[in-house]
Amino acid sequence: MNQSVININETTNHFYGLIWKEVQIPMRDGSYLAANLYQPDFPGEFPVLITICPYGKDLHFSQFAPINPTIAKEYSQLQDKGPLLSWETPNPEFWVPQGYALLRIDERGIGNSPGKLDILSESLKRDYYDAIEWAGNQSWSIGKVGLIGISYLAMSQWAVASEQPPHLACIVPWEGTVDYYAEFCYPGGIQANGFLSFWWKNGILPRQYNPDKKFSEEQLIANRVEFPEMVKNTPLRDESWIKRSADLSKIKVPILSASNWFSAGMHTRGNFHAFQYAAAENKWLEVHIGSHVAGFYTEEGRALQKKFLDYWLKGIDTGLMREPKVKLAIPRGGKNYTWRYENEYPLKRTQWTRFYLDANSNRLTKEPLPRMTSQDYEGDRDQESASWLKPMRKVFTKAEDSSKRVLFETAPFEHETEILGPIKLRLWASSSTDDMDIFVSLRNIDPQGNEVVNSGALSEAFPISKGWLRASLRKTDEKRSTEYKPYYTFDESQKLTPHEVYPLDIEIWDSAIVFDKGHRLLLEIGSQSQCGCFMLETGDDRIWDADVTIYTGEKFESYLLLPIIP
Repeated sequence: MNQSVININETTNHFYGLIWKEVQIPMRDGSYLAANLYQPDFPGEFPVLITICPYGKDLHFSQFAPINPTIAKEYSQLQDKGPLLSWETPNPEFWVPQGYALLRIDERGIGNSPGKLDILSESLKRDYYDAIEWAGNQSWSIGKVGLIGISYLAMSQWAVASEQPPHLACIVPWEGTVDYYAEFCYPGGIQANGFLSFWWKNGILPRQYNPDKKFSEEQLIANRVEFPEMVKNTPLRDESWIKRSADLSKIKVPILSASNWFSAGMHTRGNFHAFQYAAAENKWLEVHIGSHVAGFYTEEGRALQKKFLDYWLKGIDTGLMREPKVKLAIPRGGKNYTWRYENEYPLKRTQWTRFYLDANSNRLTKEPLPRMTSQDYEGDRDQESASWLKPMRKVFTKAEDSSKRVLFETAPFEHETEILGPIKLRLWASSSTDDMDIFVSLRNIDPQGNEVVNSGALSEAFPISKGWLRASLRKTDEKRSTEYKPYYTFDESQKLTPHEVYPLDIEIWDSAIVFDKGHRLLLEIGSQSQCGCFMLETGDDRIWDADVTIYTGEKFESYLLLPIIP
């Protein structure tokens, strides 16, 4: 273990802290995890903030996956660009002066932590548990540990919190998936293999444990579980997926869950789902828009985190317990929004409103249709598997190829209209084959016919929301499903009879938007993954050949269920 004194604040030269390099945290199996410990340079005991991930504890934010063009863009947007900043982790240059110790840990098989690399695994839960308990028992620790971080660093928080380590006092998962199968690897039952392959090769493998670069490629392969292959070889949500993910019924520590309205297909769903169903008595929900990481490091974002952490880790009355539990950005398109506090989610005053699809007029109407109509679209036979780095379509236009999609629109809204919450599409449909992949987007269309896009986690041109479903995985758990949100079991493939009509409940991920007077809501259904979500823009795991017929009216009441807020 190496100690060095560093100038934490190079701008003011007012603060000095300590870095302890290559701290070896013992694991229950006799191995260890390598960590950097950042501490205030004054005597005392401190609450501890921990992160553990596969990105390398010593890698600077700007150097994470340089081939990814979004990293440089994200870094350019940050208010904080200090030398200790690492991708998606809390910055010690801010938190150490606040009286916190930070422990940044290399996951097993990463960086300087020996062992077999097996990301998002049961072994990660055990290792994280051991690290929390080690930190809680150190002489410089007050015995209270908090977890905080973005994306993978949030996903692992949910998982270890369900293991209930005694010294864990609270968690701050910022944009982090809970259900690894349904939210990260198989949204709607469709494998997100394009992004997963890129992320594995460029974000994970370069940091695999390889002291002095002495391991051969064969040794490295033997010393890891190939995550994309594991995903590909486990297409149904079996017990192995359940064991990897968090059990929300066992998460009882206080939670600050931060989501993003415009990140459908990545993290949005997990933060909402966990806020609703985690067993914790004390839990808060914050929902923002814009960058996946920038808001975490802003003065406003840190003030929220500090209010939560100071209360639960330091016992300071920050006013947290007197505030409403829900803080929501209310978007109006682009980067425009206002904040609003609520007492619950979904909102009790929600008016769940059905808009029925009319395949004859391509309208969405509040009145059920008296007669049956239908409309077809083609399978996506000519689409090539592509890198997710390929530029995504920026905005919607009706001039594009219409043979692979159908569109339904409301009449212009007569007054300003807000939707906020979970959304569902009940669709009656048939396929020309024994399966079909259905892709859904919701869009905000202005009086001139242009789409009003939104600033999202990974795109400045995100629609209102998106949904997906592989029809053979349509089976739902009736006890866990609600009128407004289906809960898929994903444990059984039920192939279709070609040309037979089936009712499909398609989950459209939670979102919010305020429509201006005269704007319309457009529902797009098709065989292609439309713009805005890189998780399903790519990859070759598709039902390519299915031509689809949508049925509306009479006994085929296809409808869009919207959460309208009066």
